[in-house]
Amino acid sequence: MVRYHYALVDDLVSREKFDSLIEEKIADCGNLADETAAALLVVKDLGRSHVKVRGLRGKSSLFCFYAKVLAFSGVKEFDRPDGEKGLVARLTVADETGQVDLVFWDEQAAALEETFGIGDVVEVIGRHGRSAKEIMPLNLRKTCVDIDCVMEVKERKAPERRDMHLLIISLAPPRPFTRRDGTTGEMVSGLVGDSSGTARLLCWDPALLAGLSQGMSISVTGALTKEGDYGGREVILDEESSITVAKTYPDIPVTALEDLVPEQSYTVRGEITKVLPAKQFTKRDGTISYVRNLRLSDGNTEVPFVLWGDDAKMTLFPGETVMIYNAYAKTGRFGEIEISPGRGGALSVIPGREEPVKIEGWILHLPEGTVITNREGSWLADTRLPHGSHVIMTGRSSGKRVFCESEEVVNYDLEGLKNEVSTFIRSFS
Repeated sequence: MVRYHYALVDDLVSREKFDSLIEEKIADCGNLADETAAALLVVKDLGRSHVKVRGLRGKSSLFCFYAKVLAFSGVKEFDRPDGEKGLVARLTVADETGQVDLVFWDEQAAALEETFGIGDVVEVIGRHGRSAKEIMPLNLRKTCVDIDCVMEVKERKAPERRDMHLLIISLAPPRPFTRRDGTTGEMVSGLVGDSSGTARLLCWDPALLAGLSQGMSISVTGALTKEGDYGGREVILDEESSITVAKTYPDIPVTALEDLVPEQSYTVRGEITKVLPAKQFTKRDGTISYVRNLRLSDGNTEVPFVLWGDDAKMTLFPGETVMIYNAYAKTGRFGEIEISPGRGGALSVIPGREEPVKIEGWILHLPEGTVITNREGSWLADTRLPHGSHVIMTGRSSGKRVFCESEEVVNYDLEGLKNEVSTFIRSFS
């Protein structure tokens, strides 16, 4: 069991250090705590304690949580593509914040029926499964923890079609998928918001989003809406949906920083008061990632603000105002509530005083950020154009940033340019 607790913090301390901390914790408890209990206390001290079911939408690759068993699917047999038989079973578990399915395969599934009963409270260490709706347990054990939740499985409501007024908060590039009949297609995911808050966007017809970008307001006819994984909403667009650009913007509810509660998600707005350099670290799978610590204030309350992965490499300045959508709040290592963009979250810089601009220059991807530069200066720019692109960018400038509204790549006639240069040189001969 201890090795799984270590997996929750292996990006913070070495295994040798972790074992040493366990020994110290056992000694501090007067040798009354066993190794598992001491490991839990060490994990908590390192800021990676148990989460609620609602917290499973966070970005961690491994989760530890308590939940009560509500239902057991029974062990089911299925045929694998290679002709071999397989077994699968599900436990539906819940706490007071939501419910989730634990999925077990083969030997684990076969042993499940005689191990756990309805009403048992279990401690789970696991990761997301093949979909965000599932948790694959790495370790599971009965506990004496008491959880107060309704002993019934909540049925998901069927999606219903609605007309909606939405703000596009973020859009990911299209990605391929394979249908059950073997045909392929593309889908786009993202984040949208309206007067009810934020929602995950799933678009199965990317042509619907042609010409649309982050920050635009749209009117949607025939959008499917349903409850998302671990709570929240999902907005689904398909061939029965249609989109038009809207002239007005929906008001998305913003929560004051003083009202944040751990293990919930919010939309917050504030001014960046402190920015520390991004730090590089090695993930569990051996790949390199980044983390950056900042602080955010809304005028009344200031909280730590953490960015992970590619978000940590964003160029942000003290004094800039930002909106963080789907910000996940948790108790940090030093007891303060800290926030970071949760799974599917997004961060937007709110412009200050703006001026319309049209800039011709070159796109450079630098360690400090992506810029458009020319002889007159350089501006931070949010663009996916490759390094070295020559572009005419139209938009709004605010301080050191350009908020792009359109961009046109300039393609040179290289042979013609060479001839002009040769003619120019010969004129001085």
